[in-house]
Amino acid sequence: MIKVRILGFDYAFATSITGVIDLLSTAGTAWNYFAGKNMEPKFDVQLVSREGRPIRCLNNIVMEAHCSFEQIGDVDVLLVPSIGGDVDKALDSNGDLIRVLKEYVKRGTQIISNCTGAFFLAEAGILDGRKATTHWAQADRFKERYPEVQLVPEQLITTDGQVFCSGGGTAWFDMALYLIELYIDHETAIESAKAMVLDTGRHSQLSYFATHQNKYHSDETVKAVQEWIDEHYAEDFSLSWLAEQYAMSPRTLIRRFKSATGESPLAYLQTVRIEVAKKYLEVSAQTIAEITQKVGYEDVSSFSKMFKRKVGLSPREYRGRFSKSAL
Repeated sequence: MIKVRILGFDYAFATSITGVIDLLSTAGTAWNYFAGKNMEPKFDVQLVSREGRPIRCLNNIVMEAHCSFEQIGDVDVLLVPSIGGDVDKALDSNGDLIRVLKEYVKRGTQIISNCTGAFFLAEAGILDGRKATTHWAQADRFKERYPEVQLVPEQLITTDGQVFCSGGGTAWFDMALYLIELYIDHETAIESAKAMVLDTGRHSQLSYFATHQNKYHSDETVKAVQEWIDEHYAEDFSLSWLAEQYAMSPRTLIRRFKSATGESPLAYLQTVRIEVAKKYLEVSAQTIAEITQKVGYEDVSSFSKMFKRKVGLSPREYRGRFSKSAL
């Protein structure tokens, strides 16, 4: 059996623990149960913690651990669930968990994180020079704290050698299905998804992104420019005019804006317009042409192409997935 140990800690997201346990523990059994076939578990999944003590999750559910960190022994996979509470407090109060990660990465054990659990991997130094992902809303904070990590927050799953990361929230099930395919086969992964009624078509976090992630920086002038764009996104203005309002040349504005946010003023404007369009698509019955004009564009076709490039879905597809009527 494939031995998987989940490193538990207080204020973790409960579902990123119980969901993984359920999905991996039933791989090769749930579908066979429905089909009337022999059931043979493939994964041995256990929760481990400091001194083997119970952990209290963010939702106040208390979980008993199977054993302590010191009793982990030889395993195939170590998995770090999502941090549900304050990230800094979690990192400061779980030095022993970080030490476990450092030890087992040297052994060649596969190390996996879900969502903000990637902060633990980065703190242990095992993401330096590697590709990784985390929750999209924590991307800028993560980049600032760990510049040596090749963060790709738009991806739902990253793999780099023995280290795997999954993105925000419920991406634990995407990672669990990936592990089932990796360690067993594609057919079993698909059967597990069907048995649990899970969507296997997710590859990106783009459709969940929001614009506030670009404001974790210290350039107050750039923040003022961002706030102006946030309010006047639908207006027609030039880069030269905008730079002049803040006593800068266009070149200086572009340089400072990109240094602070990682993107140009034009790209930020596009992102804001896309975000507003997403809200209209979610809550209003306005046509896509009407929404296009409301966010400052004239050509529906050009807007739709840009929307799909930024979001990963067309405006029509996005409305179908996230509008009130779709829930």
